[in-house]
Amino acid sequence: MLGPEDYHTIRQQIKRSENRLLFFDYDGTLMPIVKFPSLSIPNEDLIRILSALTSDKKNNVVIISGRDSVTLGKWLGSLNLTIVAEHGALIKYPGERWKELAEVTNEWKKDIISVMEQIAAKCEGSFIEEKRFSIAWHYRNAPYEAGNFHSRELIRSLTKLINGTPLQILDGNKIIEVRFNNINKGAIAKKIINEVNPDFILALGDDKTDEDMFHVLGKESVTIKIGAGDTAAGYSLSAQEEVSRFLKNIFLTDSNKI
Repeated sequence: MLGPEDYHTIRQQIKRSENRLLFFDYDGTLMPIVKFPSLSIPNEDLIRILSALTSDKKNNVVIISGRDSVTLGKWLGSLNLTIVAEHGALIKYPGERWKELAEVTNEWKKDIISVMEQIAAKCEGSFIEEKRFSIAWHYRNAPYEAGNFHSRELIRSLTKLINGTPLQILDGNKIIEVRFNNINKGAIAKKIINEVNPDFILALGDDKTDEDMFHVLGKESVTIKIGAGDTAAGYSLSAQEEVSRFLKNIFLTDSNKI
């Protein structure tokens, strides 16, 4: 867990830096996990924080999420930051349009959706989300035991289905997602680092998909896992509710109130 000395160390690193790169996951990090993904609209506090961070020319802010580009663009597209959608399949730089970083057809989706529909029919409260480059089965609203049981059942079925294909299964926080194995947060983080050439990197994330990013960034960066569990991150915060306080504590200055 982050302690007082850690806060001091990170503040000093920030003060010495001139070109910072800040990676933030969205769901479970900047905003809490909610009953339905469409309800996780950024609140006023988050908008104030992001606006303050982006107003500092030394900060390059990147929202790096598994969400679809339409939703992220609607919620955050007016801010002066970079947005990465679907774990790295699409990117939107400030003031620009979305760019697709992968080329795939939709032929692979049919069988995946069919298997997920079979499981969803047996697991009350679960639902399927189809995105441009991935398909996800959510069980955050399912009874705990049923959700866990059927999630393992789904993984077994999907593992057989995608064997020998370029697809992979993400076993996330109340979500099972199928995507292409060359699309991940680590790969897109590398791309952005090469573009920005930062002298300070901060990354916050809560899910297994963020581990790809933490591994790439390594010990030279300030990486923070939100919540419990094994992680490649150097630090951790116990809960999502602490993220807002952390960012205000680290970046709050007399000239840039959050």
